Formats: sequence, C-alpha cells, structure tokens
Amino acid sequence: MTRRTFLPACVAILALALALALALGLAGCGGSDSSTPTDASTGRSTGPSTGTSTSSSPTTTPTGTVDGVELTPPGTHLKLGETARVSWHPDQKRIGVIAVTVEGLFKMPIGAFSAWRLDRDTRRSTPYFVHATVRNLGKSNLSGVPVPLYLLDERETLLQASTFRAKFTPCPSRTLPPKFKTGDKAEVCLVYFAPQHGKLVAISFRPSEDFEAINWTGQVVTGQKKH
Repeated sequence: MTRRTFLPACVAILALALALALALGLAGCGGSDSSTPTDASTGRSTGPSTGTSTSSSPTTTPTGTVDGVELTPPGTHLKLGETARVSWHPDQKRIGVIAVTVEGLFKMPIGAFSAWRLDRDTRRSTPYFVHATVRNLGKSNLSGVPVPLYLLDERETLLQASTFRAKFTPCPSRTLPPKFKTGDKAEVCLVYFAPQHGKLVAISFRPSEDFEAINWTGQVVTGQKKH
C-alpha cells in the first residue's frame, strides 16, 4: 500500500511553502496566524481557517456492511458522477455512513480570492473547487461533521479541505449542515489549495491510515461551473 502524506488545511493555507512531511494521520492544527487571509472590505481576519482534526478518531475504518448498508470496497476507483457508500468514525461516539458522489473538479485562478489578503506562499498555490453530493445513510446525526474527502496531488500528498471564518459564496467549503439525519442530502463545494502550484490527481476518501483509499478521477475543468 502506497504511503501518502496528509497535509492539513492550516498548513496549506498558512505555510504553503513548507514542504512539511507530516506523519500519515489526520492531524489538524490549532490557533491562528498573522498571515491568515483577511476580508478586503473590513480588514478583519475572516479567511480560511485551520482544518478539523480527526486524530482522536479510532484508527480502524469500518468495511463490509454497517447499519444495513453494503459499503464500497476499499481501493475502489471511481469516475466523476459515480457513488461510493462509505463509513468512518467522525468521533468516538458516532459512526458515519454516507453515500458520496464527486461530481465536478474545477481548477480556479488565485484571483478567485481577490477579496482576501493572501500571503506570498498562498498566492503560489493552485486553488481547486470540488463539487459533491452527500446523503446520510446511517443512524447517526452528522450535523457539523466535515466531509471526509481529500485532494491527492502529484506528490502523493493528501490535502485537507479549507474552511472559512466568513461566508465564501463561490464555494462555501463547510461542514455538513445542521440536523443532518438519516436520509438527508446535501450538495457541497469544497476548497483545496495545492502548494507550489500543485496538480489535482484524484479526490480520496481515506479517513484512517489502515484504509486503502477510494479515489475519484476525471476531467479537471478550468474555472467554476455555470449555474
């Protein structure tokens, strides 16, 4: 099994120049940094925030059948528009079971963040918007849970989606909505910053080190999709 590096969103946003070889695991970063992007209209620090750590979750990811749902086998390769049924531990008390479909991959110009004050290293990154749909198939309420998808770049690094302290309308990049119960469905857009003009290779579901990733691949379109 290929060993890949996880790069949390806080590293991707605040120190993109650091080729930080994190030990494989979903470790997040805490606190804030003076280089955090700010809203150009207010000057307040409202920009992309640190990622959510899942390092306290159990290391074993469920496979087989969970809550009566037959899961997609680990290591499955999917195309855009295809659906995986997956399970993981968002925390010690819940087991998430979702159907997730990655629907679109969009390479964005750094100018899409012209309202934010970006540091030099962030300006040298490549932003991507990833559109997906998520349906809760399990018994747990997944309110406020991060969508467990990562961007895999050409350096075999798994990048965590960024989050924003203020509303970012083009691609909100937020957690699952409140009261996300059995049968609920959400359309999500996630923002990733690939360091050093990195290239998106795949979108991966890999919530723990022992899990062989489920990957989506497909055409990366330049620019946001039209509604």
